[in-house]
Amino acid sequence: MKKISIIAAAIALCSCSATKTTDAAVDLNGEWDIVKVDGTAVDTTKTEFRPTLGFDIAKNSVYGCASCNSINGKAKVDAAKQTISFSEIGTTLMLCANMEYEEKILKALESVKGYKAAGKGCVDLTDGSDKTVLQLKKQ
Repeated sequence: MKKISIIAAAIALCSCSATKTTDAAVDLNGEWDIVKVDGTAVDTTKTEFRPTLGFDIAKNSVYGCASCNSINGKAKVDAAKQTISFSEIGTTLMLCANMEYEEKILKALESVKGYKAAGKGCVDLTDGSDKTVLQLKKQ
């Protein structure tokens, strides 16, 4: 029982939303792990590869992995308004044993319109209604 309590406490301390802030500036540059899709934690034991997104704001580019296939495309970021728009998103066409997260991540990317700070080292990508569709954690 004591081990379960310690594990639960460790998970709570590592959570992105444990210290949620809303108006902090967010620098999207660099690589991020996709840790939640539509509010559900990503179980990496059910993915072929770790789901990630990377941004190079100076080049207006986005890249990463949707859990099976690579993602590449353009990302136009307005840091002052905390908006983001993706275009020309393409993926490789591999078939993996479990495509559950792949489909959810790609669908969520289609709806992203903005972003906001979500706690220590995390950012939420939001849809047009400010609903979080993807949560990212800085690598």
